[in-house]
Amino acid sequence: MWVERIELSDFRCFFGTRKIEFSTDRDKNVTLIHAENGVGKTTILNAMLWCFYGMTTTKFERRDDLLNHDAVRAGRNAAYVEVCFEHNGSRYRARRYAPPSARFAIMRLDRGHSEQLANPDTFINTVIPKSMASHFLFDGEHAEVFLGEENRHEIRSAVQDILGCTLVKTAIKDLEEVGNLYRKQMPKRGGSNVEALSEQIERLGEKISRSRDTATNLKDEVINVQQQIADIDEQLRNSTAAKELQARREDAEKALRRAREREMSAKNDTVKWLGDNARFLVSTKLTSQTFDHLEMQETKGRIPSPYNEEFVKDLLELEKCICGAPLHSGSDAHRQVASLLKKAANHTLRSRLNAIRAIMGQLKDKRERAPGELEAAYRREAEARAEVARLEPLLIEISEKLAGINFDEIGERERRRNQLRGEEGEKQQKIWNAERDARDAEVEKLNKERELERQVQGDAEAQIFIKRYNLCQMLRGRLERELTEDETSARGVLSASINKILAQTGRKDFRLKMSAEYGVSLVNDAGTQLPKSGGENQLLGLAFTAALVQFAKQREKAEGFRLLKGTVAPLILDSPFGQLDESYRTTVAQHAPEMAAQVILMVSGSQASGGVLEALRGRVGKEFVMVRYNRSDRGGRPLEIRQHRGRDFETALFNAEFDGTVIEEVA
Repeated sequence: MWVERIELSDFRCFFGTRKIEFSTDRDKNVTLIHAENGVGKTTILNAMLWCFYGMTTTKFERRDDLLNHDAVRAGRNAAYVEVCFEHNGSRYRARRYAPPSARFAIMRLDRGHSEQLANPDTFINTVIPKSMASHFLFDGEHAEVFLGEENRHEIRSAVQDILGCTLVKTAIKDLEEVGNLYRKQMPKRGGSNVEALSEQIERLGEKISRSRDTATNLKDEVINVQQQIADIDEQLRNSTAAKELQARREDAEKALRRAREREMSAKNDTVKWLGDNARFLVSTKLTSQTFDHLEMQETKGRIPSPYNEEFVKDLLELEKCICGAPLHSGSDAHRQVASLLKKAANHTLRSRLNAIRAIMGQLKDKRERAPGELEAAYRREAEARAEVARLEPLLIEISEKLAGINFDEIGERERRRNQLRGEEGEKQQKIWNAERDARDAEVEKLNKERELERQVQGDAEAQIFIKRYNLCQMLRGRLERELTEDETSARGVLSASINKILAQTGRKDFRLKMSAEYGVSLVNDAGTQLPKSGGENQLLGLAFTAALVQFAKQREKAEGFRLLKGTVAPLILDSPFGQLDESYRTTVAQHAPEMAAQVILMVSGSQASGGVLEALRGRVGKEFVMVRYNRSDRGGRPLEIRQHRGRDFETALFNAEFDGTVIEEVA
């Protein structure tokens, strides 16, 4: 989808009819819109969303107050937004009116002719699914809210939206409700015991949900605690009195993590060794007895000789021995050679015997090497455990030294850090308990379901409901597993994409870490969580938005019945540089044109300062200035003039005939 034009008529701050022609140049793919705060940048962003879907972003205030107030004063009673766009080689014009009915229509434009589509809502959802649309709109003023540690639910929703999970999530919910309905009908046909089992299954299902919710909420709390610890670490890292000790601690923590990883790896190697090699430990007697048996049978002539029967038959057929002597049929020599067939081995038998000898040889060889491999695994585990034992007291010693520094609140910070570590440990234990309770309840629920099925085994009518219930459970479980797999894959793709963007734009050496529960944090190469400044939060929000857009494009041709296909759409960036410093702004501006095929960038004068405009200059295809007209007098307000491409634009005019925003194109 490429957006060609937006037209706003008496919509919010736009009095009369105002238009913006967007750049559709593949090389100069950026449309740059200059606007000061309160002039209408956010209105442009929301106008497109409202035109297509009749909705706005959550931060768009007075969302039902859409008709321009001066238009009302002039006697007009309707506003509209019209968007012209190209999709799959065809051109369309979408228009939505307000108030009162927000009537929506889409026309297909073809060589001067137009045709109204019968189902405009259905069509626009095939162009950009409604669940995906809001992720193509970046509101820089609220990006840090979206990426706060406590808002990982929004991050998960965003990933699911771009995956097109709406139908799957609805199906999972419906299957659960329908399955429960079938099960609840069972007591009417099975007696008191069946009714009791059904109630127990119901309670266990509720317990599973509660336990999972508890674990989820605790994980949010853990992320917040970890962020507080990261903030304290940053303060200690920047303190002259604590800097050296904090550096030693971070090195020790890094070494401790590696030692624990080595210890766990060695333990896993031991378990794997037992699974792979236990049979070799008991193979000594088996191997010896097998070889002795084969040798004895060969000695007794019960095992065929090394020559094979095909060779003997060839000699008899040729009537000539390998020494040249004749083997005429009926002769003593012929009878003696023919008698060898009784002990000769055929090809199949020889292959089996050779395979047995090879297996026995492997068992003997593995048995001789196995103890050494186990000993090496034990040695690696012992070395790692010794390293852990050395580092843990060292960390305690460093912490005690930091707590004892009576300067610049360092000791108090360290004591608070230790308190937070304790809280983190307690919460992690509670998470483990909640997840264990959920697992135990799932096992018990499954057993109750099996018992319920046995109770109604002789009731043909009840069996119908059991089969339906089991079918719903099976389908729901399958969809949940497949959705989990899809989300895992998506997280990997998005994390790689975000880290690539951060590597190109970030000042610090950090990378994004996204947990299975969608907790987002920044970590260094040692895996230590870092605090995020407002600017880094906004940078992370931009990177996340760009990654979602790119992922949606990758999935444009996706196949399968579960998920909706991805889409290609313009990326609208409202105030993307608000909390970035000058260096970050320039770097992000250089990268912005690569975020999507078509980029609409709205900035204020302060956000476009420094090297931003220079970085964008070669990629801007269209450029506009939004000017605010006011009925009131200027009074003591200063003159606001912005210069773009050599022209002066007064951004706020007074003593005008109306209150509203006018859009002027920069030549």
